[in-house]
Amino acid sequence: MTNALSAIETEQIRDLRARLNRVPRGAMGDKSVGPLSKGFFVLCGRVGLSPQSGGQPIATMPEMKTAIGEGDLTRVKQIVAQLEGLRGSVEPKVWRQIFDSGVMTAILTRRLVLGGKEHI
Repeated sequence: MTNALSAIETEQIRDLRARLNRVPRGAMGDKSVGPLSKGFFVLCGRVGLSPQSGGQPIATMPEMKTAIGEGDLTRVKQIVAQLEGLRGSVEPKVWRQIFDSGVMTAILTRRLVLGGKEHI
């Protein structure tokens, strides 16, 4: 799989990332978490981040964000798989904490970097 992104893929990533960043903390944003989370995983499948098994599970969100920032495409796909597993297995309150941690935004940013569309 190539790291390249089309102009449409790039725009889709940037749009979802902006939406994730605008979700209010607390109860005001609760209704947005489900649809945006689903949209995140759908978009991942479209932009070369389909979940991939393998890799070491990561215990904390700060560690996950560090691994994302340093990861290659395969590692980021493994982290997407871990997140997808968490989404289906944790309480909504816990998923909201994961959502609020910014890890999904970090994944989208890393995909743009790996695709040569942004620089850190």
